[in-house]
Amino acid sequence: MRTLRLAGTAAILVLIAAGCKGTGTTAAIPSDSTAFYRTQSENMAALSMEKDSLLRELTETTRLITDVSVELATIRTAPASNAPVVGSEGIRSDERAEVLAKVRQLTARIRQSESRLATTRRRLDSLALSSDSLRSSLAAYVATVADLEGMLADQKTTIQTLTDQIGALTQQNVQLAAEKAELQDTVSHMDQRENEVYYVIGTKKELMSRGIISEEGGTRFLIFTRTGETLVPAAVLDPAQFTKADRRTLTELAMPNANRDYRVISRHDLAYAEADRMSKGKFRGTLRITAPVSFWGPSKFLIIVEN
Repeated sequence: MRTLRLAGTAAILVLIAAGCKGTGTTAAIPSDSTAFYRTQSENMAALSMEKDSLLRELTETTRLITDVSVELATIRTAPASNAPVVGSEGIRSDERAEVLAKVRQLTARIRQSESRLATTRRRLDSLALSSDSLRSSLAAYVATVADLEGMLADQKTTIQTLTDQIGALTQQNVQLAAEKAELQDTVSHMDQRENEVYYVIGTKKELMSRGIISEEGGTRFLIFTRTGETLVPAAVLDPAQFTKADRRTLTELAMPNANRDYRVISRHDLAYAEADRMSKGKFRGTLRITAPVSFWGPSKFLIIVEN
């Protein structure tokens, strides 16, 4: 029995010696243990790289969010970039468009920040699950991500407020533009009515038959004759019986017959006009109005009778 135990021990020693001789000291470590430690070492290296990458990503996201905050502060404190300015051009739509373009850019950058943070949070969760030793150090990153998410929420609220303000200003601009157009139209019509004038030129018989002039005063001589009567405008004048014109552009009136005398029987003063020949309230040729406002002041209806 002793001989058998010695023989067995010798055999085991020979096998160990043979193993050491063929593979060195590493052969003493089981192959499964070697793979485990190699995997652990690779995982730790990967985790370290992930941690460094995560730190760079958080730094970049923080910078991006900070830049957005600075831009938002600039827009909010701009003195007149998003306020209505009433003048000849209404609201300054160019400045409002500039602010709107900035808001859209900032919205895109906020979405980029949200995407970055979402990716960062997923990586944090993955790293925490894969390494117990990193959980405590990753807690600070998790808190940073939470703070950044809060900043993003505030920025989104600010962006929405600015967007609502721009929308309100746009609506206000539309309303002001409509009111301005209506006012301009009203002023235009008032101006047009203010400068509308009417004139008529004809013989006594013609103008009386049309109800434009009548006779007043005078005395009757014998039975059939009446003298000293005065031609005056009718009590009610129909614009349809006249030619309508604009006193701003009506500067000359050519008489139908250059060889006949004409006289004005309406209340217009010939002191504010001139003609080729003018004497004792009568004139010939073309009547030129030299002071339209003063000339047309007494009446809008000019009546000229051919003698």
